[in-house]
Amino acid sequence: MKVWCAIGDSFTYLNDHLDETGYRLHKGYVTRTVEKLEPEIGPVRVINRGINGAATENFLDMSFPEVDFYTILLGTNDWFSFKTPCGTQEDFDRKRPGTILGNLACIIENIRKVSPSPIFVMNPVERSDFIYCLDHHHIDHGSYAPEAGQNLSDVAAAIFSCVSGEHVYPVNLHDRSGITVANAVKFQRKRVNGKETDLSYPDYIGVPYDPDRDEYPYPPEAIGLTYDGLHPSDEGADIIAGILSSEILGQMK
Repeated sequence: MKVWCAIGDSFTYLNDHLDETGYRLHKGYVTRTVEKLEPEIGPVRVINRGINGAATENFLDMSFPEVDFYTILLGTNDWFSFKTPCGTQEDFDRKRPGTILGNLACIIENIRKVSPSPIFVMNPVERSDFIYCLDHHHIDHGSYAPEAGQNLSDVAAAIFSCVSGEHVYPVNLHDRSGITVANAVKFQRKRVNGKETDLSYPDYIGVPYDPDRDEYPYPPEAIGLTYDGLHPSDEGADIIAGILSSEILGQMK
């Protein structure tokens, strides 16, 4: 049996907490990846180290188990919630904490203390406006606008181009997944001139939403590659699983 340690934020955490998606997600990318791996490499057991809302800094002091392979999917919360600067190749090479790239290097170093096994480092994907389906007052703008002077696409590009090392494999989820602001959701349902109107990207940007008065902007028919503007839907999760499983099999089969 192969053992996989999955390190990440809510994308990874929600795999085992489908209730927190309002059951809009039926199967997460971790489970879907296992299903794609097992016919090729046999049984896979997952140690899920996903933390809801986490950024790279939340893993700096974490110890990791010795397993057959590791995955890391972080960066979107660094960009939005934590305002973590991206950093440089030098930050990564010198393992300097305090930037996204430096923090990732520190996480990899912590893994290397216990195991030489392959580490697959994914970068974040684009996002629309995140409106939490269980708390409509939790609203974050999409990656169509920068946050703290950083574009999410630039963070993703830096992770893919800078993260490297022996048995460390960057996975360009950002470009290969095809998840964009435009297809993250099909539309937002907003009140326009007193009438509920389905607005696609970019027409919904700046149109007010009152969580105390208006209906949730993402009814089931609005679900695209995400179910809430941020987190992968079943379709999005399957795309991620396809990319990740092919990378893992390419190195481990």
